[in-house]
Amino acid sequence: MTLNIDKNSRKIAFMTTSMGWGGLEMNVLKIAKSLSQLDYNITLITQERSPIHIRGKDSFSEVIILLKTRKYFEIGLAFQISKSLRNKEIQTLMVFENKDLDVIAWAKKLFFKGLKVIYQQQMQIGINKRDFIHDFRFKTINYWISPLQYLKNEVLEKTNFYADRIKVIPLCTQTSKYVDREYSKLEARQALNIFPKAPLLGIIGRITRKKGQLFLLEALMELKNRGIEMELLIFGSATVNDQESKNYHELILQFVKKNEIENIVHFVKHQEDVNVFYNAIDVFALASHSETFGMVTVEAMLSKLPILATKSGGTSEILGYGKYGLLYEYENHLDFCQNVSWLLNNKIEVDKMSCDAKEVASKNYSLEREVEEIDKLIRTLMFEG
Repeated sequence: MTLNIDKNSRKIAFMTTSMGWGGLEMNVLKIAKSLSQLDYNITLITQERSPIHIRGKDSFSEVIILLKTRKYFEIGLAFQISKSLRNKEIQTLMVFENKDLDVIAWAKKLFFKGLKVIYQQQMQIGINKRDFIHDFRFKTINYWISPLQYLKNEVLEKTNFYADRIKVIPLCTQTSKYVDREYSKLEARQALNIFPKAPLLGIIGRITRKKGQLFLLEALMELKNRGIEMELLIFGSATVNDQESKNYHELILQFVKKNEIENIVHFVKHQEDVNVFYNAIDVFALASHSETFGMVTVEAMLSKLPILATKSGGTSEILGYGKYGLLYEYENHLDFCQNVSWLLNNKIEVDKMSCDAKEVASKNYSLEREVEEIDKLIRTLMFEG
């Protein structure tokens, strides 16, 4: 049965006070654009000069600017949010960051009891949160969206949230952007000005210790010592104004110079067009300690690439626990090299794995599916009264 909601009920709000620009913010903006096309009137609640405010001007009808000074007990801010939403006749709010749940809990408890809250989880739960403070925050949420089943299980294990109020809806992307190759391999390599003489392994993302670029360089040396020729493309940049990230980047450059592997390691700074990266490489590598979801893994699957990824976080579930890509133990050089060797010597099996991965990702991770499920959830919430 289709649940029809009137034009006024299509007024909703999105809240994110993030001052960064990464996967979370990109996902929020993708959802906003798609829901706007379904005639939702979306108000953005954010901080002044936030990247999502600057980049998303065409996706939000109005903006409520906050001056957030602390993480907890922002009672004045809670009043401001409640008053603004009431004045705009908005009853439904989507929240995307755990750090914003406290102020929304106060807003709902003290000033706007009829507020309906949907929380889209972006991070792992971490430590146990079965305590009064977290109960206070979490139980003001009407529906909790977990991107993967393992994240839902973690919520059930480490919080007191209601099982029937958790919905598994994957984070998704515009699948055609990756399935329909924008470049041939040669064109992509020409665009990047790299011309490898051996299979090209690629890693994409911010240059930071958690992403594991240095581990791949060490593994590259191990492969070289074993007589296995490969080259590496590091696609990304150090985080601006983050000295730790810059130091790690410098450590990587020193490693390359010390081991005289400048001819087989290629660096390309971050750019908006990521298709050129996926179209240029032969094998995709993920070396992160733990990715909550790992959209880059989905993008690699859609690009029909052989995948080598750490056996942790959401990556294992996305890759079907080894059905759609090879999994290795985090920072285990031996395990990684053995998987590379298998990949290079079993082309038929690897090609089938990559084809299956592309098919599964196309079916499960399309933006249309995510938006359809969120739209359905909003409609359900409207009719719950």
